Amino acid sequence: SLVVSGGHTELILSREKGHYEKIGGTRDDAAGEAFDKIAKIVGLEYPGGPKISKHAKDGNPKAIKFPRPMMDSDDYDMSFSGLKTAALYWLQDNATKNENNTFKLEPQILNDFCASFEQAIVDVLVEKTFRAIKQYKPKNVLLVGGVSANAKLRETLKNTIEHISGTDFHLSALKYSMDNAAMIAAAGYNKAREGKFTDWRDVQADPNWKVYNKK
Repeated sequence: SLVVSGGHTELILSREKGHYEKIGGTRDDAAGEAFDKIAKIVGLEYPGGPKISKHAKDGNPKAIKFPRPMMDSDDYDMSFSGLKTAALYWLQDNATKNENNTFKLEPQILNDFCASFEQAIVDVLVEKTFRAIKQYKPKNVLLVGGVSANAKLRETLKNTIEHISGTDFHLSALKYSMDNAAMIAAAGYNKAREGKFTDWRDVQADPNWKVYNKK
């Protein structure tokens, strides 16, 4: 599974129901976080991902040559902090700064900027997922999390995987492609069905609890 949201960017391998292994992920900013931060500094409202995607539809993804961090690394890890910094430097050199510390771009330039930034993120996500598929040869690949609603990511990943024999690609309907509590509830439901409970007296709060490698 490729899990992509404002707080997560991870590749998770599941060999059987209820057992999850993280094989790769971001070393800094999540992809959704990068979308939100860049959207904010060009004056787009939160959540930034959908706003960038909307402008990107009318832009040229090759207009600005942004870096694709860690594309050539031998692992499945990613990094979006450097891409975010590169986008900021480009804005400082090519845009006018407003009084509220956001950058002002002409409409078509904004579209091109958003398309180029979006394409850079999608390229990294798809390439790393493709490498993991070639290595582990899973029967199914899932795209989940809030960023799974991104049309460019959905289309590119689908087109990439449909040419890989023996691997099926699964997408939720757009109305379900968002951050929600249903996923963690489903994980808890499956563990309950297997009789895997923890005594409430031993439970401790963990805001960064991971579903993988948990008993």
